Amino acid sequence: MRLFHFTSQEYGLLALEKRRLKIARINELNDPFEFLGRNLRDRCVRAKLKDWKRQRDEELGILCLSGKWSNPLLWGHYADKHHGMAIGFDVPECGTYRQVKYCRKRLPVPSDSELEEGDLDDLLLTKFNAWRYESEYRRFCHLADGIRESDLYFEPFSNMLKLAQVIVGERSTISRRTLDEVLGPEYAHVEKFKARPAFGDFSVVRNRNDRLWT
Repeated sequence: MRLFHFTSQEYGLLALEKRRLKIARINELNDPFEFLGRNLRDRCVRAKLKDWKRQRDEELGILCLSGKWSNPLLWGHYADKHHGMAIGFDVPECGTYRQVKYCRKRLPVPSDSELEEGDLDDLLLTKFNAWRYESEYRRFCHLADGIRESDLYFEPFSNMLKLAQVIVGERSTISRRTLDEVLGPEYAHVEKFKARPAFGDFSVVRNRNDRLWT
């Protein structure tokens, strides 16, 4: 299965050079409803679930990838307004990367057993329906197993995160030569091309005129 990570030009080149992706911290995600997709009108339930989320933040991080690269909103929101890139990875299809569930309404109050021992999918993978365009897949990482630099954590490229493709945004100034140098001989086989807005619909497509990317 191929999934995509959207990033800026600066951080994309750094990720490729270092052969790793930054692990997102739970409490730093851009949606305040993360892990809180249940009905929280009850004060006790709200306090308990917020404490549960805090505990998860101390031990877990997330790799957030997308199942598609053609949506212009992804490029606008996560790839520096088309100045950045989408990095494609081949990942196992065995359930390590789990698909986010999108819903219109908050879910019922969780039971104590769900928080302590039960199936946590609804808590970990539920987002509001407006985020559906992200087509998000998640892999939860134990921070203790990642590469730590100061307060940041990273996941190295591996068979679980196998670099396969680099798609350069239409407005990016990354040259072919720069990208080749960063990838080096180890990743000379990786597919790379420049994107552009489609002519007939609202999507991002490959620019087949390779002469326009120098």
